[in-house]
Amino acid sequence: MEVKLIPAHIHFVKWFIRIRWFAVVILLVSNIIVNHIFNISIQEKPVYLLTLILFILNILHTVLLRQITGKESDKVIAKIKQEIHFQIITDLIVLTLILHYSGGIENPLILFYFFHLIIASSIFSTFKSYLYVAYTLTLVALLALLECYSVIPHYHLEGLIDHELYRNVFYVFGTGFIFACTSVIIVSLSHMIIYRSIKSEATYIKSNLELENKDNLKNEYVLRVTHDIKGHVAAILSCIEVIRSKIAGPLNEVQEEFANRAFERTELLSSFVKNLLNLTRKRLKHDSEFEEFLFQDLINKIITPIKILASENSIDFNIFIDNSIQKIIGNPLAIEELYSNLLLNAVKYTPMNGHIALTIKDHGEYIYTEISDSGIGIPKEELPRVFDEFYRGTNVPKDLKAGSGLGLSIVKQIVSNHQGKIWVSSELGVWTKFTFELPKNPHVVS
Repeated sequence: MEVKLIPAHIHFVKWFIRIRWFAVVILLVSNIIVNHIFNISIQEKPVYLLTLILFILNILHTVLLRQITGKESDKVIAKIKQEIHFQIITDLIVLTLILHYSGGIENPLILFYFFHLIIASSIFSTFKSYLYVAYTLTLVALLALLECYSVIPHYHLEGLIDHELYRNVFYVFGTGFIFACTSVIIVSLSHMIIYRSIKSEATYIKSNLELENKDNLKNEYVLRVTHDIKGHVAAILSCIEVIRSKIAGPLNEVQEEFANRAFERTELLSSFVKNLLNLTRKRLKHDSEFEEFLFQDLINKIITPIKILASENSIDFNIFIDNSIQKIIGNPLAIEELYSNLLLNAVKYTPMNGHIALTIKDHGEYIYTEISDSGIGIPKEELPRVFDEFYRGTNVPKDLKAGSGLGLSIVKQIVSNHQGKIWVSSELGVWTKFTFELPKNPHVVS
């Protein structure tokens, strides 16, 4: 339990600092309200002085945190833990002094001790957490007993508490016992919850790593098998092409028809194998081929053949590209394939006299893209499965050339490899729109 959720240490320190700024403001405001509006007597000057001390301490904590996190060292976590210790210890001392000048154990703010105990038990070991319980009980006991036996003065909360509870030995010890029991229970429960959370997270991480390893093994196997199949399919395709070209001898009409069918089917199989090989490679390589390139040049290269294809099919192609987008970092070949796949699909599934649109905008650190068409649309119940492998819409006309069903899976993988997001919306028989965001620098996002 000593090392707990290392990233949380920095989070807790920053959170402590933010809460402390808030506490400084609350102390200033509440001091005025309690004294001058509710007429409850507290020692204003000492409380203001303690507020100033808290303010100075918070500045010190902020500076120390920046110094610690600004240096790359193996001892960063140890130093952050020391800073957390320093914060909790000083906070508890300041809280005790504030209570002393505002009613002692009669002040409801005594419950604020529990807040620090919960934080300590969330970060530190069981032993250190119970040390904080002992430290807190010592501070509370000293405050209560010293006031009870008039060793130090008690500043009564006139206007809030009518009885001198601090002099009542049974009240002091009874409250002290309840406070001690509550402190121990809080720390025990916090440890139990945190321990179970860490154990669950560790199990989840382990399972996730095992799944990733198995997935990589599967992808590597598919890569090898598909690569072998690709060679055999290419050889078959070459042989059929020789037969179709009648180099091996003349063909009658029936033979030629079967040869053409065999060629088309084998060509489709070849395309499928290539796409499967491409998808598997992308899953294994991720961002290993990232480089800086001019985004505008890439898009211009893509849209030129799409314009020609759209024109041949009497499809109106509207284009808007934000000229402020210059150089980005990514895999240019993969991004070219991403846009090409989606634009070719838009042309393929849009009837004659329809229209498609490409909109690319600069959204700060991201490039925002919409590719829409007035095509056949996608059934609403099938939208969640659009990016699944081998997906093909149930409403696709039979006369359209069948695809491999891997195009959109490849698109999804490319976007994921670039730390981006993609989603689709559609109305059956009316329109379809693919929207995605790509970071200009995926390394910054990841």
